[in-house]
Amino acid sequence: MSRFQALKPGQSPDPKVNELLAGASNGWWQDSSMFGTIARQPALLKTIVPVFESFFGAGRIPAHVFEMMRLKTGEINDCTYCKEVRTEATRELIKEKESAFFGKVDFDRLPLNEALAVQLAEYIAGDPNYIPDGFFERLAGTYSEEEVIELVFACSIFNWGNKFNITMQIDSSEESGYTKGLVYPGADIRAAANSPTHGE
Repeated sequence: MSRFQALKPGQSPDPKVNELLAGASNGWWQDSSMFGTIARQPALLKTIVPVFESFFGAGRIPAHVFEMMRLKTGEINDCTYCKEVRTEATRELIKEKESAFFGKVDFDRLPLNEALAVQLAEYIAGDPNYIPDGFFERLAGTYSEEEVIELVFACSIFNWGNKFNITMQIDSSEESGYTKGLVYPGADIRAAANSPTHGE
């Protein structure tokens, strides 16, 4: 269960917020829980949605590459919600590729631009202090400097999303087709910490 009740489309007194929540419910991930939680602070929702749009919808890098990176960060950070939901616009494009980037990134089964982007996501979600210099040389053979900056920026946003969703324990909305009652790692530890005898 989410730690905060997410607003649903139509529940905000702000028409723009309702519009953004409807977009999450009918487009984006076909689930409004993450945006609905952020919507409890409307200015933040209105700020972050254009950030997602700036790379997912700009067309400079294919949207499905960003989606593969988003799913990879969800895997590395162990974000239950992020691993569950799929961006609707790219769902079919990546469905058959998921086994090639979950776990060890398979450079033999993915086009080089996709494999490098997912590997970058794995490095950033792990510890970016240890990204090999040579890896950026490989990126430079496929992506321009501007595109590498955009990939790193987008992946940094995905990592923020992972941490936000994990901390808030975001669950799927009742209206979506996703699994309900999502369980995050550490559930037993958190439950024990809530025990009246904890710390005695």
